[in-house]
Amino acid sequence: MRIAVVGTGYVGLVTGTCFAETGNKVTYVDIDQSKVAKLSAGQIKIYEPGLEKIFLRNIKEERLKFTTNLEEAVEEDADIIFLALPTPPGADGSADLKYVLGVANHLGKILKGYKVIVNKSAVPVGTADKVSAAIA
Repeated sequence: MRIAVVGTGYVGLVTGTCFAETGNKVTYVDIDQSKVAKLSAGQIKIYEPGLEKIFLRNIKEERLKFTTNLEEAVEEDADIIFLALPTPPGADGSADLKYVLGVANHLGKILKGYKVIVNKSAVPVGTADKVSAAIA
């Protein structure tokens, strides 16, 4: 299966690497070119027991790919798109959904056909409806 993971923070990196370890092809998307370059070179900045070993193995096996281009990740025939984006607290303490909804809006412009969208970001109840509306 082909999977796109939007966001290469702790949640996205661990999730995508585990999917690759089970034989899936994963394309990571991040807007930070420097981070994408470091990940492509096998450098990770987070720690999770055993992660580095399976991360490097799956790069070698060509099951992990990195890009800053969302269209490229989606055009790679991604069956499932995971949103693993930051949701920093707003001034009132609520989750700031600008990154999640920004990507959803972008997806709405580029998707051609059916895709499963999984919101892996830490978001409040009701966000799935907002993501669905933004994609539509």
